[in-house]
Amino acid sequence: MISVREARKSIFENTPSPTVETLVLEKAAGRILAEDIVSDIAMPPFDRSAMDGFAIRGVCDEYELMDEIPAGTQPPPIPGDGVAAPIMTGAPVPEGADRVVMVEATSVTDGKLTIRKMPEEGANICWEAEDITRGQKVLAEGTSITPSEIGIAAMAGRETLSVYQIPAVSVLTTGSEVIPPVHIPRRGQVRNANGVLISSFLTHAGFSPVKVLHSADNPASLRNAAAQALSVSDILVTAGGVSMGTHDYVPSVLEDLGFKFHFRTVAQKPGKPLSFATDSSGKMMFGLPGNPVSVLVSLEMHLLSCLRLYSGNGRYRRKELTGKLACSLKKKAGRLNFFRTIAEYTGKGWILYSPATSGSGDLMSTRGTNSIAWLPPESTGAETGTCVPFTLMSWAGGESCWQ
Repeated sequence: MISVREARKSIFENTPSPTVETLVLEKAAGRILAEDIVSDIAMPPFDRSAMDGFAIRGVCDEYELMDEIPAGTQPPPIPGDGVAAPIMTGAPVPEGADRVVMVEATSVTDGKLTIRKMPEEGANICWEAEDITRGQKVLAEGTSITPSEIGIAAMAGRETLSVYQIPAVSVLTTGSEVIPPVHIPRRGQVRNANGVLISSFLTHAGFSPVKVLHSADNPASLRNAAAQALSVSDILVTAGGVSMGTHDYVPSVLEDLGFKFHFRTVAQKPGKPLSFATDSSGKMMFGLPGNPVSVLVSLEMHLLSCLRLYSGNGRYRRKELTGKLACSLKKKAGRLNFFRTIAEYTGKGWILYSPATSGSGDLMSTRGTNSIAWLPPESTGAETGTCVPFTLMSWAGGESCWQ
């Protein structure tokens, strides 16, 4: 059995480098940029008006009016002081103009423009290259692409982007006693909550599984399902069948398929029977325990970091926060304990509350929780008012969970 720190180190060291693919802009949101983006033009590419108004030259009592300048035209220059041109937002500012006056500050009588409040020289003009210079790097490799970055890339003249691929993940739940959620369990049977729990977790995090399967506790059936899942995925996530029982066949089946286990148990609670293996081609396997809460904790604290790293995301380590306990926590020495908590931020910091129940099989205890706190292996508990480390759950904290 290895420590949580050693387990994470092993996972990170055995996560393959991300691969690169090219996507059109419309499909690149949510990915990590695999190249630097340099603008081929200056932005703005010309001096343009920041608003509807009048481009004027000089400070005068009144102005003769030229023809209106709409966006997308090439206006003639303003010939001298005392001349103005009506101008639309985004239109090129004519040569010779020294400012743009907003419509609301002007009046036109008998074809003459007068200005009630004169703006400063240069006002309301977006000058050429004031935002971006030609050849400037506007986006760096490693950037997480949002719609804002898509727009910037388009302004820089790009139709496609090189991005890191998202690894393909398959899910395999196991157990002869496990039945579909729509069936009524007979004595000794349980509904399959883990399949939809894992697949929905992955989908919410941006890693929708390519295949979700279930197998009874039968070596031949498990081998067939695992081989089928691995044929279309880079990572296989299993739930159940990884402990030391006589019907826990997952490890031996994966070894038969060419996988080497880096660890079989981790000194954590919940989730001790967590395993991790790789094969010679770089495919990975995470064997999660069968208890749903153990599954959820393992997904949050181990698998998701791996998926982010494999996708080229430089922010894949959990950000550690500190919160004050509003309750006491009890544990036995020997393993690092993860506690589901309800974190609330006050003006004085984070306060951590505990749900009513905390069993590893009690999925109801996760409702309303938004964080995971932990106590080190040597600890035997913490009293109310103690400050302890915690992290927000991924669906509650989003990108703030990561560093």
